[in-house]
Amino acid sequence: MTLVSIPIVIAHASPVSWGALAAAQSIGTGASVLIGFGWGTTGPTDIARAAPGDRGALYLESYRARLLLALPITAAAVILTYYVVPSARWEAALNCAAYALTGLLAGWFFTGAARPNSFILLDTAPRVGGAAAGVIALLLGGPLALYPGLQLVGIAVGVIASTASIAGGKAVVTGLRMRRSLAVLRGQSHGLVLASVSAANAALPAILVAALAPAALPAFALGDKLLRFGTTAASPFVQFLQGWVPAGGPGAMASRVRRAALIGLGLVVIGSSAFLVVAPWAAQLLSHGQIELAWPLVIAFSLVLVLLVAAQVVGLVCLLALGEGKQLAKYTLIGGIASVPLVAAGVVGFGALGAAAGVAIGEMVAFVPQCALLISRSRPPGKGRSQPIPVS
Repeated sequence: MTLVSIPIVIAHASPVSWGALAAAQSIGTGASVLIGFGWGTTGPTDIARAAPGDRGALYLESYRARLLLALPITAAAVILTYYVVPSARWEAALNCAAYALTGLLAGWFFTGAARPNSFILLDTAPRVGGAAAGVIALLLGGPLALYPGLQLVGIAVGVIASTASIAGGKAVVTGLRMRRSLAVLRGQSHGLVLASVSAANAALPAILVAALAPAALPAFALGDKLLRFGTTAASPFVQFLQGWVPAGGPGAMASRVRRAALIGLGLVVIGSSAFLVVAPWAAQLLSHGQIELAWPLVIAFSLVLVLLVAAQVVGLVCLLALGEGKQLAKYTLIGGIASVPLVAAGVVGFGALGAAAGVAIGEMVAFVPQCALLISRSRPPGKGRSQPIPVS
């Protein structure tokens, strides 16, 4: 949900209903990562490396494969949302479906192909337009269901317009072949691991808080929402770096990796500092004073923001460009497995604060070995690196 929508939804319904919609968004976002099957993380690098004439075919293969996943995964996420959230169940289920289908969007392709105008016009504008229409509907006194319903329409328009633009008149759905799509999915094995762990990390804390500590859900959901705004603010820089690092070719790879890591460090410092200053004030403003974020919770979410942005730069930008996708998937899986008991124990013992702390520790478990691998793989010649940097 957009920043502007938060106080409007809370005023139109209640903090509890808004918490249900926010939890549904978390679950739907997790489902979208599964539907995206890792192309959102590995795709920009793959597209940047590919010859321009081959990029459209690569996207269409990915899109057809993702179509096979969209219906069952969206249905499962919607059912889970309906039975987990404490109120506004049908509206939350619709919100979950809208966010789940963002896994079919093509923003990652436009990033890798260096097409920012297409990204804005065909991916971002329909989504933002749908959300804006939903907010206007609430302001005019419409039912709460119009908000997620119009978001769903905007996302569907974005999927159709983006795919039609990339396909360039080629058959899309009629070219679907089950055996070929399954083979494409098998080739995304490390992308699957990254997608699965990312989906769990996005959805699990909200699910556990809603199920085990429902009274803490509004505070946790609002803190998590502000966290997502922080990562969203950093994403254009990360996406640019994801295309820029491999685009320089093998000769410039090591130097570009080191420069990207330094830029990432700057993003982390700026983002975490801004979050600590803005989050408590924003929570009061957006919730009309009905939801308060205690300082320990703000600090915990700030640490999560540091680790998420740093991990994106180290993993998605640097390690993928260095050909370490499988190793990145391994470390991510280890961190994801560690997060499950950490978040569960944190929710039971400390509510929203425990959930955020569990997420932070799980991210740290994955991040530390990623940093060690990056340092090892990006050393200049003669400093202990014995093998050339792979680019495939």
